[in-house]
Amino acid sequence: MQERKLSLGAAIKLARQNQQLTQTELSEELDISSRHLQAIENENKAPSYELLSKILNRLDIPANTVLNSTDTTRSPEQELLIYLICNKCSERDVAVLLSTAEALVQTKE
Repeated sequence: MQERKLSLGAAIKLARQNQQLTQTELSEELDISSRHLQAIENENKAPSYELLSKILNRLDIPANTVLNSTDTTRSPEQELLIYLICNKCSERDVAVLLSTAEALVQTKE
């Protein structure tokens, strides 16, 4: 599997879709046009610092996943999984996820 670098537009789009928000719904919450949001997601326009802050806060995107200059070579899905495990799961949840991942890997060997 080829891994992709997480871009700002891709991170925003993925997080928006994971929260089952349309571009129109999110743009209304952010008080911008849906065309502006579409341009940001498509990497045709960069948001202002103030708008970027609003987007990251609203979508629960860790700033370091989109602002880090080093190439993590993780896909957006992997970044989201890491974020959810680190910030939204209890210790028990992590133990269950770890056991599940280990069992999955064993079935592929």
